[in-house]
Amino acid sequence: MLKPISRLLPIRSAAAYKAQGGHTLILAGQKGYWGAGVLAATAAARVGSGYVSLATDLKTFPSVKHPDFLTLDKSKIKSISRFASVAVGPGLGVNSFTEKIIKKLMKEKSFKVVLDADALTVSAKKNLYPFPSTWVLTPHEGELARLLGVSANQIKNHREKYAVEAAKRMGCIIVLKGHGTLIAQGKKIYKIKTGNKALAKAGTGDVLTGMIAGLMAQGLTPWDAAVLGATLHGKMADDWIKNKKDYLSLMASDLLGMLPETIYKIRRLS
Repeated sequence: MLKPISRLLPIRSAAAYKAQGGHTLILAGQKGYWGAGVLAATAAARVGSGYVSLATDLKTFPSVKHPDFLTLDKSKIKSISRFASVAVGPGLGVNSFTEKIIKKLMKEKSFKVVLDADALTVSAKKNLYPFPSTWVLTPHEGELARLLGVSANQIKNHREKYAVEAAKRMGCIIVLKGHGTLIAQGKKIYKIKTGNKALAKAGTGDVLTGMIAGLMAQGLTPWDAAVLGATLHGKMADDWIKNKKDYLSLMASDLLGMLPETIYKIRRLS
């Protein structure tokens, strides 16, 4: 089941250096919601992005506690196109700044972008779509319902139908999170075969967002990054149940610690 997925894992030569791993920009977190940004940025670094920069409010952000990624003042970002991949949304706020960043990314024709959380809510409120075909949106059922103007129950009862409809209307790749995560692009749809209810916890989606962005920075196509990221994400939850015998206790930060071993297990299948 997981063997074909193993072939998507990035490979580095013995002479590789950090710049070859790409530079990921995470636009996430504001006061009171820093955890979302930290989770996404750490996840991008964990999956192998050579550099990770978290753009947030530096006036109050405790950056000294997070040495694994760079920090930027989100209000002073000028060019974004220099980054290999960009993730926008977790804890960023439903506000004009988030709207401005999304529009800037579209204007600069940024190739590899992940929109999640607050970025999805802003996109729904301001009708910012359609997006470039290489962008990845990672909504849960409620967020997709807002984007499509239907109820969350409709999404829940007809997940495949609405995932495909969203991909068509948004013009890009849709990762519909939840029981049986679906990835859709055009008429193509892929069902993730890993994952369980242990992931029903705040912050796990932020980890997935960072993982997808970090994989894209290393050269994976947006589709492959979404498939690999979601599969790894679910596999960690499956391993948690197998080892801990409990689904209530998994926290988003646990996933960050599990990533190395999970990647190792998947790579052994290639």
